[in-house]
Amino acid sequence: MSFLDSAPDPQKVRALKFFLVVTLAVGALAAAMARPLPVAIAPWLITPLWTLTYGLMAVAGWLAWKRTGLASPALAGFAVQLAFNLVWRAWPVPLLGATMDLAMLATLILFAWRNWLAALTFLPCLVWSVFVSVRL
Repeated sequence: MSFLDSAPDPQKVRALKFFLVVTLAVGALAAAMARPLPVAIAPWLITPLWTLTYGLMAVAGWLAWKRTGLASPALAGFAVQLAFNLVWRAWPVPLLGATMDLAMLATLILFAWRNWLAALTFLPCLVWSVFVSVRL
């Protein structure tokens, strides 16, 4: 039986939708609150990159949830880094950016302990975050 032959588990589909909606909502809220970023990237490229980043975060969180469940250190780290992400976008000071990057690194490590695919999916988010927070 292949992946395409099996019916998707409704609970897993709902969980994926939940992670996508919450993470993208935080991303949209962060983008609405944010000041323009003075980074050396074409302004028209920032929105697609930010959308891709939050989409990858959502998928990584969902992959981690599939393996660890909702009440796990990995998902707690995910929620903490997401909160730091939102606060930093509203108030982009270097210390808060460094704290956000460390929270994202901790989340990546927690993901890697349980699900390498979640960690690999989250890695571009960490790279983008470090790039942006260092450039400010």
